[in-house]
Amino acid sequence: MDGSAITFDFHDTLAHCGSWFQLEVRLLVSEFLRWQSAVEGIPFDGSLGAEADAAYRRLRLAIMDHGIEETAERCVALVLEELGRPVDPASIDAGVQHLMRDAMSDLSPTPGAIETVTALRAAGVPLGIVSSAVYHPFLEWTLEQFGIREAFGHVTTSASAGFYKSRPEIFWDATTSLGVIPERTVHIGDSARWDVGGARRAGLRPIWLRRNPETPNDSGETPELTVATLEGAAPAILAVLRSDPSR
Repeated sequence: MDGSAITFDFHDTLAHCGSWFQLEVRLLVSEFLRWQSAVEGIPFDGSLGAEADAAYRRLRLAIMDHGIEETAERCVALVLEELGRPVDPASIDAGVQHLMRDAMSDLSPTPGAIETVTALRAAGVPLGIVSSAVYHPFLEWTLEQFGIREAFGHVTTSASAGFYKSRPEIFWDATTSLGVIPERTVHIGDSARWDVGGARRAGLRPIWLRRNPETPNDSGETPELTVATLEGAAPAILAVLRSDPSR
């Protein structure tokens, strides 16, 4: 299996954490302001929080479009500068870390995730993660908590690579770091748009984790395999990995 590997998406593929996801995509800056108010002992300004949410959402949509990622801390700084409320970087670092740590209480593995990762690693397959995530440490903490961090040769996030999944570079960062070939790499994820479409455009072979059969494939690309769950999925995943990628 020289030059081959399997990469996984993170949220709703390996792990589920609704509170973390909401921080990532919508609420990071308003929740930082709420934390800051509590630390300083002053009332939280709800109208400012709403402005922060709107500005953060605009920033996230722009990043999804052009594909150049910013870290969580940088996103908070950019939004607060836009709102005329700049904050010391050390305070941003502390607040973001607190929020992300607190979100861990809402964390759980998806059905079959730990077992499938363990089985694939036991089969000798190099494993990695490719995730659009603005706070890289959260993924490291999660894998440690699940007891599977050592199964992964590399964890690539948009924060660490500097690219969102709308850009192929995030996938190439993972394959380069794993020392494997994109065309020999299988990527597994639940988003047709980002995991099927993004992986295919980067030259990887996508497997779609399609839990809801009614979910449309809006990627414009055809996955190598579609599975409804990771429970018992390791043999089918290995069959795709071992098949001829030129076919």
